[in-house]
Amino acid sequence: MTQAPADRIRTLLLRADNVLKNAGDPADRQRRARAALEEAQGLAAAPGVDARLGELIQRRLDGLDALESDGAPG
Repeated sequence: MTQAPADRIRTLLLRADNVLKNAGDPADRQRRARAALEEAQGLAAAPGVDARLGELIQRRLDGLDALESDGAPG
């Protein structure tokens, strides 16, 4: 059985959060979290999915961008 888009999005958001909290290589954690968030973003574009989910995912991606830029050597 496949998950409804909103349920799958929730699962992907939780995955991204958990990946970022785990120990390990920060760049790998951020890459895996971004992959989950981008998949969620694609699902959020489906008809019938609450637009607020897309906004939430975009905020998470923006936060990840800020985290990556703060950690970038410079």
